[in-house]
Amino acid sequence: MVVEAPDWEQSIGMFYYLSDTPGVGGRIKEKPEDFIVEEINELGEASVLVLRGQKAPMDPEGSGEFLWVVLEKRDWATVDAVNRIARVLKIPVKHVGFAGTKDKRALTGQWISLRGVKWRDLRNVQLRDMAFHTPVYMKGRLRLGHLEANRFTIRIRGASRQIPRVIQFPNYFAHQRFGSYRFVSHLVGRHIVRGEWEDAVRTYLTYASQYEPPETVEARKRLQREWGDWKGALDYFPKRLRPERTILSALARGKSYESALRSLHPRMFSLFIHAYQSYLFNLITSYRLEHGIGVEEGDVLLRGVPTAMIPGYRSRFASGVQGAIERSVLEDEGVDLQTFRRFKRFGADGGRRKLIERAKDYRIRGDIVSFVLEKGSYATALLREIMKPSTPEGFVFTLPRAAD
Repeated sequence: MVVEAPDWEQSIGMFYYLSDTPGVGGRIKEKPEDFIVEEINELGEASVLVLRGQKAPMDPEGSGEFLWVVLEKRDWATVDAVNRIARVLKIPVKHVGFAGTKDKRALTGQWISLRGVKWRDLRNVQLRDMAFHTPVYMKGRLRLGHLEANRFTIRIRGASRQIPRVIQFPNYFAHQRFGSYRFVSHLVGRHIVRGEWEDAVRTYLTYASQYEPPETVEARKRLQREWGDWKGALDYFPKRLRPERTILSALARGKSYESALRSLHPRMFSLFIHAYQSYLFNLITSYRLEHGIGVEEGDVLLRGVPTAMIPGYRSRFASGVQGAIERSVLEDEGVDLQTFRRFKRFGADGGRRKLIERAKDYRIRGDIVSFVLEKGSYATALLREIMKPSTPEGFVFTLPRAAD
């Protein structure tokens, strides 16, 4: 029997919890040190050592054109850290490889590769809240997806009871896939896929969340009232809203709604498409949870576990009950799989993903829980089963609050 999730999670397709244990509540990510992520690949675990005051290997090994090292960082987004490293080393950012992005508000360790860089040059680089260690020279670069798993060590502050042992969980694309203070990316993506470019722009610019700063909310509401006055909007839209201002600037120059959206960095534009694909997967997973998660005739299995479709132009329907669910969700959304072909260059090919995931090496020590997840699975998808948060505050993001 599945347990219904609150409305704020249902808005991104996450309808249910798999476990029926009472949620412990509490807060995560209050400090970066509360959320530790350590990447695991063929070279081993990218342990966080230096930023925790411990010794780390500093003698290079191997041979080759590419220097692989463990990058530790505190409160840095991966892309921002990579850009900063490239600038300091005076190399093209494309010469810095990494296997996947890690949480910003966290203490993280991950492997990166640097083309044509010597360890003696890198070890002397001093960057705020970053450290490098375990240098290995390799013949090839590190690429996206070139990892096996991630180890998480997470403190849940203010839990109301002892943390339960919850290992199995729905393999949802979790909250950060859809935005931070407002879950809007999948809504924009839906309009883009349908070719509704003005609606996509309007949604991105004017959709407001109660968790945004008041001046941001007011700017969005004002633009809704004064739709079309792009130059005027540039005067009052906060400077920190860079993507929004990029779109407004394009519109002010007479660009079409589609061109204005495409003026964003391709990586950001692709996030809208991927968020909508993720939302569709979450819906399919939720409806399968209603039916049951046991293996059914017609299921497409991955290591013995039923999968759900990530809709894309290369996706294939399952048969049986699972196939019926997938067809029903796409029909309700009015989406044809081949529609995603228009976004081929943004990686909209789709695929399949396990419905249920299991944590490995699960440990509890007081208010700290640690576990290992296969690549692509989200720690917050497991944590929501433990905490069952009633609101996104303290779970998806942290707002200033009074001291305990």
